[in-house]
Amino acid sequence: MNLRLSGIVGESQQSWLLERSPTRAGRSSSNGMQILDPTVSKEHAEFTYDKGRWSVCDLGTRNGTRVNGRVAEKATPLLVGDMLEIGRVMLRVGSDASSSIELGTPDAVDSSLRMKVEDVLRQPESGAENATRVVQLLSEAGQMLVLPRPMSEVCEEILRLVDRAVPSSRSVLLLREHDGAELAPIATRGSRGADPNARLALSQSILSAVLEDNTAIITRDALNDPRFMGQQSIVAQAIHSAMAVPLFDNERVVGLIYIDSSDARITYGAQHLTLLTLIANMAAVKITNSRLLATEEVRRRMAHELATATRIQKALLPAAPEDVAGWAFHASLETCHEVGGDLYDFHRRADGRHVVLIGDVSGKGMGAAMLMSSILSAARVLYDVCPTPLALVQRLNDAMYKHTEGQHFVTLFVGFLDGASGHMAYVNAGHPDAHLVSPGQVRRLEATGIPVGMLADFPWQMADTVVAQGEMVALFSDGIPEAQRDLEFYEFERLAASLSAAGAASDLAVSAQRILDDVAEFTTGWPRADDITLVLFRRS
Repeated sequence: MNLRLSGIVGESQQSWLLERSPTRAGRSSSNGMQILDPTVSKEHAEFTYDKGRWSVCDLGTRNGTRVNGRVAEKATPLLVGDMLEIGRVMLRVGSDASSSIELGTPDAVDSSLRMKVEDVLRQPESGAENATRVVQLLSEAGQMLVLPRPMSEVCEEILRLVDRAVPSSRSVLLLREHDGAELAPIATRGSRGADPNARLALSQSILSAVLEDNTAIITRDALNDPRFMGQQSIVAQAIHSAMAVPLFDNERVVGLIYIDSSDARITYGAQHLTLLTLIANMAAVKITNSRLLATEEVRRRMAHELATATRIQKALLPAAPEDVAGWAFHASLETCHEVGGDLYDFHRRADGRHVVLIGDVSGKGMGAAMLMSSILSAARVLYDVCPTPLALVQRLNDAMYKHTEGQHFVTLFVGFLDGASGHMAYVNAGHPDAHLVSPGQVRRLEATGIPVGMLADFPWQMADTVVAQGEMVALFSDGIPEAQRDLEFYEFERLAASLSAAGAASDLAVSAQRILDDVAEFTTGWPRADDITLVLFRRS
């Protein structure tokens, strides 16, 4: 017999079907059951099938594996209804057939009793059988539901309260992630010998009434109710009376609570339905708040991680050198998100030449930022090893092509500058053309090859130029010429004019700010779509 293990991991409901023996469970993706929880080891437990039954054994982990609270140091049998703990993840053991919900069964639309939830919430006292008891139960529910708990514990507590409020043989809490999503059983509870994991048969009309019409429903004689006739689970368990109420959080229905009874002496009435509906309303608000808190916690954690990544990335970028005789340098980088894929660097080689590098990694966000830091780290190892910009680009291409996916690449401009003569050897691997600005003139250094990482081998060309006295070199990412206002781009012509005007300033920081201000003015009212990096250096 196949078994199904189900439970909440993090804040989401998950289930696994045990079909093949052996099956391992753990955090690693190589396991048949991957459980992404920090308390679960990479290879945590192993399930085996022998002589008609499944067993589980812990693989010597720190947080252990337990069946109904007993440590499974050796093969421990698993039975339907057992509670399995893998680390701190709680899983319920059910049969393959038990965890499903039958939908779309032949049925009639009539119900023994139907009540709109809005009517119950407007006049809850009208259906109260015992006002004092109702107030006590709802007060207890309020105190219990206020406490912060994991979602799995919240749902178990809800059913414990339901069991105290309304007599039942079985209760099930089902949730859906969003409107239209499938229902998933989150918690079950049984009493009087009933199997809480037995197949739950609900007709489509009942589900539609509960979920879509926000209506609570009773059937007082399930065996003779046309919506249940022919359902073997109803007959086998001799279910006499059943209720289904929506989990309504005052805005939408997030799931339902179903209870039934096989005791012929118990017949559910309006009082039971009212009380269960009130409890379900409070539970739904708590479930929605728990989900919102979980989402907010994820958002805060991501914001913290992004802030940390931003600080790390900024720390990787150097300050512009200030001690190069006869030269002034300036660099600025503005990301369009918290982290980005642009990079620049300066380095003084052992032979006295200065390396000036600027690049732009394909893509956006965290992936581009990680690749950017990798490229920068690799380049810094190679600055003094490679005698020419061409050798540096070739080595970087080898490393990137071997260790990254094919859709990732980086545009690079690498220059080796001799400060005394102004001679600069360079390779432009698919990066925007460098601009050399002097009074009344702007000249461009065209690309000498494709971006790094696109092909295993490419014949990049190395070129050279001499930076004249008073001439300013401008290196930039495509975030400047491709800055967009509606359907119009900033373009190279506008940039050349801006460089000429800004180049007249004696201070490169002032020149850079004028260029960036011009780009910002051009894009006023339109969101930035790419990182902007600008590196300026001038021979005095």
